[in-house]
Amino acid sequence: MAHTTRQGRRGGLDMDEIAPNRFLIYNAQINSVLKSEGDVRGRVFELTSWRRDGLLARLRERNYHVRTIADRLAALPAPPPAPPIGGAGWRPLSSAIDHISHFDLIQLRWHPLTSQERAGALGVTIYDGWVLRRRKGRNPADYYLALKERGGGIGLRPLDETSALLTGIAQALDQDPRPLLAERRDGALLLPEVELPPPHRAVLELFARPSPAGALVDEATWPLAQELYGRLGIQLTLAE
Repeated sequence: MAHTTRQGRRGGLDMDEIAPNRFLIYNAQINSVLKSEGDVRGRVFELTSWRRDGLLARLRERNYHVRTIADRLAALPAPPPAPPIGGAGWRPLSSAIDHISHFDLIQLRWHPLTSQERAGALGVTIYDGWVLRRRKGRNPADYYLALKERGGGIGLRPLDETSALLTGIAQALDQDPRPLLAERRDGALLLPEVELPPPHRAVLELFARPSPAGALVDEATWPLAQELYGRLGIQLTLAE
């Protein structure tokens, strides 16, 4: 049995799938096993053989660490239990360039809140338990969970973007767990628009291609899209 060294590895990986059947090689010792199964050009391996599963099994038997797109999908975080949504409260804006959006539970994306004036101050109406995104001008966004305070005000508990979107999606599915539909479009499959958390977005970019209408996949990568949305608790089906 061959044993690999860590020299040339990245994050402990010997080879990483960066698109369907296309791998980036971090450990050149692996090349001797690959050449009979596809094309090696520099640090990129294109798998052309139909023996994909057998190749991956042989590599792992020899202690090579290979990460596939399926491995990435399996490692994606799932939504947490959905926080309940309560009554409305009021929150003043800190400045005229303070823009607050909430996660729309129907559209599954950010929806800007319209500011109102109370006693000469601008503010927004926010519901207890809403997931929020706040951006000041062109600065990077911050994310929060809204918490109603005594007196009717709204406090903000900080979240990172991934936690915010996972929480918002959990609330959406708690209210309406309906499947989402993909459509056939110009020989491809158009995925429904969902504000995906950063880790899920990064994996989708490995096998989908962007278009003005949204992300497109083909028949071969459709199961990967179903698995990715499934990690969020979303059933993805094809509109016929």
